[in-house]
Amino acid sequence: MNLHVLHTNDVHSHLEQYLRLATQIRRLHNCLVASDETVLLFDIGDHADRMSPETDGTMGIVNAALLNAMKYDAWVFGNNEGLIIPRKHWAELCAKSGAPVVTANLRDLETGGRLPFFQDTLMIERGGVKVGVFGLTAPYNEYYNLEGIHALDPVERIPVLVEKLRSQGAEVIIFLSHLGLSVDRNLAQQISGVNVILGSHTHHVLEKPERLGDVWIAQAGKFANYFGHLVIDFDETDRRVRSVSGCVIPRDESIDSDSDLRRILDMYRLQADQVLDKILLEVPEELQHHIHEESELGNLVADEMREMLGAEIALLNTGVFLSGIAAGPLTRRILLACCPSPINPVLIELYGWQIREVLEKALDPAHTHRRGMGFGFRGKEIGSLALSGMQVTHNADGRVLEIVVGGELLDPNRVYRVVTGDYLVFSGVYEEVARGTKIRIEHLFLREVIERALREPTNLRRAKARRWVRS
Repeated sequence: MNLHVLHTNDVHSHLEQYLRLATQIRRLHNCLVASDETVLLFDIGDHADRMSPETDGTMGIVNAALLNAMKYDAWVFGNNEGLIIPRKHWAELCAKSGAPVVTANLRDLETGGRLPFFQDTLMIERGGVKVGVFGLTAPYNEYYNLEGIHALDPVERIPVLVEKLRSQGAEVIIFLSHLGLSVDRNLAQQISGVNVILGSHTHHVLEKPERLGDVWIAQAGKFANYFGHLVIDFDETDRRVRSVSGCVIPRDESIDSDSDLRRILDMYRLQADQVLDKILLEVPEELQHHIHEESELGNLVADEMREMLGAEIALLNTGVFLSGIAAGPLTRRILLACCPSPINPVLIELYGWQIREVLEKALDPAHTHRRGMGFGFRGKEIGSLALSGMQVTHNADGRVLEIVVGGELLDPNRVYRVVTGDYLVFSGVYEEVARGTKIRIEHLFLREVIERALREPTNLRRAKARRWVRS
């Protein structure tokens, strides 16, 4: 018999696109069921992304409602659900989805216990075949620990989960992996008992399922551009998987979205509007922003970060901001549009010589005009650096002439406490920053730092003081 598996991953709240893709999935699903075929539907995480106003204003409930309407058989938390949506919303998010959330490696940090809205494994009997399912997510413990969560090592969990499912009679085992393609490939050559890995996280498009040993791997891109359709050929006599075939199917732009899905999105968009359009405060004067020149907004945030974390210096790439802040009422919608990146301040230690090398790179257009990608970055180019606690004098050729920190020349052999954005720490954009000794992560998005800084009017005047001086 054939077991059809439909799967989505890394939608990242591209919701208009997802409505079309979901409608397309429904049509295929209904057609298969009408032909007496056996069908399963899974999402492999990062359906939600708070760069979307609808998701930010509902803390992901709009995404869960759409999953519910589509009647997914199961899904796994991606790092966007786990790291970007606060823990206090997780129970509602899982309940609203109407589907089991198989995330077998997230635990309560204090007790070590399983969270009641997650389950480690799932057994589905469909068409007379027992299908065992489990899911694992990337273990970003530096962040999860801030929410009182600990992510167990995924590799160590797999044999336990497979054994549990096999002991319950699973004849086919499907692993929902929000770990990334390179990890999936390595695991496929190490583990036994798993038939299919439905992957995500790294946004790869595998046109056909990839076979490594006895495991087939599939991944369907990002942003609702594709969904996957696998066909598992199951031998009903020998009770085993003979082969797996399939492909990814691109989104059909000619399809009109189903009306019920449209109603869900419209309803939650109205709810989000009420949250996002509430006035937080009045901004007395404009804060300008230039991605490749000194940014008043960048200076404001760098100053606030430095004070918050007790650092001597702040460095922040200006590409994380998409616009300045106008004078007048400030809302969450304005903050989201200005800074959609879910980036947190991080306190690190760097030597003076490392700081100097970073500053010299920040004067090189070949470096600052590079495309930024991954690690929470939702901008375009990396941009220049906003500074706090220092003044840098340079010439027209981009050579640093003098660096003053706290009224003294930068000491190349001294260690400085530096606050920056976690994007620069983990992306490797500045390798010197990536090598810094991490001290602490502040669980606050940069757009929340903006709001905090704007509550003190004197901060605006200070932000207009230049930190880059051309000789």
